[in-house]
Amino acid sequence: MRVALIGPVPPRLGGQTPGGVATHQVYLAQGLVAAGVDAALLATNTSVCPLASGRANPECGVPMYRMLAPLRFDRRTVAALGGYRRVSRYALAVARARTYGSRRESLRNLLSYRRFLGEVQPELIHVQHPLERCVHARTVQRVEGWRLPVVVTAHSLFGEHAEDTIRSLMAPNLRAADRVIAVSEHIAAQAVEVGVDASKVRVIHSGVDADRFRPALGEERSAARRRLCISSQAPLALFVGNLEPRKQIDVLCRAMVRVRTSLPAVQLLVVGSGENAGPLDQTARLRRLTDELHLTETVRFVGRLNDERLRDAYAAADVFALPSSSEAQGIVALEAMACGLPVVASAVGGLVGTIEDQESGFLVPSGDDEALAARLAEVLGNPGMRATIGQTARRAVERRYTWARAVAATRQVYGEVLGCA
Repeated sequence: MRVALIGPVPPRLGGQTPGGVATHQVYLAQGLVAAGVDAALLATNTSVCPLASGRANPECGVPMYRMLAPLRFDRRTVAALGGYRRVSRYALAVARARTYGSRRESLRNLLSYRRFLGEVQPELIHVQHPLERCVHARTVQRVEGWRLPVVVTAHSLFGEHAEDTIRSLMAPNLRAADRVIAVSEHIAAQAVEVGVDASKVRVIHSGVDADRFRPALGEERSAARRRLCISSQAPLALFVGNLEPRKQIDVLCRAMVRVRTSLPAVQLLVVGSGENAGPLDQTARLRRLTDELHLTETVRFVGRLNDERLRDAYAAADVFALPSSSEAQGIVALEAMACGLPVVASAVGGLVGTIEDQESGFLVPSGDDEALAARLAEVLGNPGMRATIGQTARRAVERRYTWARAVAATRQVYGEVLGCA
């Protein structure tokens, strides 16, 4: 089985942007290769000079290709891309089609995809997320006269993307796919809502690396706190994610004002940045809010952390907070659960299925800072409860959210599509 994987990779593999989709992509790729699938990955958030090799050998052990860097159409570059005839065919395709971004950028993307698919010669294409990546893959097939089945994983829809983007771009891409993998029942229902044939939809939850994300005990926990300059006695809440409006970190900050009345030494560690949110970046607004709420000694914004320091953050924390207005599944919630942390999250989207309220975590109404504060204070003030909930959360991850399980289910989908199930 020869599969072409298309999607982003995390910064540790050269990706320019972090996020759950990138994490999902690299773990899926590694798992497929380990399971014997002949898989190669086009990392869509990396780039390489057209005259250099399009292939690299990353630490993940998966053959990884990079997108072409901005093009200069001189003789040597055009020759490296397959000659004037090929470049002209794709330039014509760009001129005739709706483009996303500049036409030059669209041409670069199409030639990157053509180079990758031409070298890999897959039996099946698997695209992460029904955005422009699907359009590029379908356009290359149309120009070349290929007919390769396409599987698309939907990581999010309503609540995280503009209505026009969903209706004009994402929904047509999902409807055109041979199979749609939804990361939660919530996303599966939304895919059907936008016109995808329910018989083509499969729910496969994202996994979590339970070896990398694991409970920290004793000295390991104390050392993590020292490295993060956090008092050994301070009750610590943790948030990890992009600083964008739907994460509702402002609600979390207001909740911390309430928590501090019963736990004056409480701390909140905010891990992440708003760089990927563009004009919706909440960093400056949130810093102003902490000043207004007199939380500058309570809330610490530490930006993005590398893998080692991120593990420290999970190890140091007593509770994980995820007050989002929408979440398809919430990979960070799974990471926290794998670390044996109780999660207090909004009762929205895929979080409702991921967290069993009062068993493996707690669910509160979205946007309700009073309810959020009450649960956080209850958990932070009760070590026995924290331990019990954390242990249950860890067992839930081991039972339902392993990458081995996700990879096996994905291989089954490939078998269905290729007619060898």
